[in-house]
Amino acid sequence: MTNPDLLEAVARGMAIGAFAATGLALAASRKLAPMRWIGALFFVCAIAHVIDGWSGDRHPSKLIWALSVTGTGVFWLFAIGLFEDAPVPRPWRWLPILVAFGFWLAAVVSPPDVCVWIWKAFSIFSAAIVVHVLMVAWRGWRDDLVDQRRRLRAPLAAAAAGYVLIQAACDLGWPAAVRALDASLVQAFLLAGLGLGAGLALLRVEPLLVEQPTGTGQALSDTPRESLSLSPADRLVLVRLERAMTQDEVWRGEDLSIGALAALVGAPEHRLRKLINGMLGHRNFADYVNSRRIAAAKIALADPELALKSVSAIAYELGFASLGPFNRAFRAETGATPSAWRQQACAGAPRLRLVETGETAPNSNKSA
Repeated sequence: MTNPDLLEAVARGMAIGAFAATGLALAASRKLAPMRWIGALFFVCAIAHVIDGWSGDRHPSKLIWALSVTGTGVFWLFAIGLFEDAPVPRPWRWLPILVAFGFWLAAVVSPPDVCVWIWKAFSIFSAAIVVHVLMVAWRGWRDDLVDQRRRLRAPLAAAAAGYVLIQAACDLGWPAAVRALDASLVQAFLLAGLGLGAGLALLRVEPLLVEQPTGTGQALSDTPRESLSLSPADRLVLVRLERAMTQDEVWRGEDLSIGALAALVGAPEHRLRKLINGMLGHRNFADYVNSRRIAAAKIALADPELALKSVSAIAYELGFASLGPFNRAFRAETGATPSAWRQQACAGAPRLRLVETGETAPNSNKSA
């Protein structure tokens, strides 16, 4: 009869090996983009979680314990950056890691009877941020132009989220049937499955997933990449796409979707996704459309004749449903708010117009 302790040791060893291999692969790249080292940090925390769970209530060291607890926050940061193409995390996105660390610190200094409630609160916190990851993965599924990542969104997010949710449910005392099992052994096999699954998924397509997006932070040219071969059908689709975006300006439509655009150019949706991603370099449909909108916004905001038109009116005319998404997209591409951009662009416009027309500014003193 197989010893359960031996089975657990094998399962946890497999999990540690899989997490270590994936983390090393991410960290070994010469181009260590932020998403790579955040991913490597997550797998370090995952290894710590495997070791911490192995010891049951006896934590091997405070460092291992701290890394295990904060791993939930690091998972959130890694997953959100992965799904939203955020090459450099904004400062506020580190908050879940700090909150998780705060739970650990509170548990270290609190008596056992208080720790019970701290860990229940931590379980609720973990479940909440994992649910948020699932929402982000689902919300961006339609607009994702990277086919490999699009196919991985659901299984990758669901597997990791499922583990955290099951773990949180057990910590909260529900369901009783799960708690009746050997929790440590069940956790070991779940972690082994997650480790192997994550390793196979990420290592096969990791350059497409964690490389810094070229389309974030600056507008991409919509000129096709000549190095890639095009079939006559692809060329026809690109011509129709360029006509729809440049002449017809379909990007002004608030409800424009990849499916609607595919119908307009008469192409299958999967072909259009492949062309916009592979030929035009965009990883996300919203970013592709917003690149046109922001380019038009910069022209409108710099036009002195439109100085009386509000920023929100310009945003609505360009297809944005509300001012918030417009401000975020504009700032992501230009590094400035629309109002600041307008103020800087229009600062010298009146003086420039006077110089060009030869007029004299009001109240200026003419030389004798």
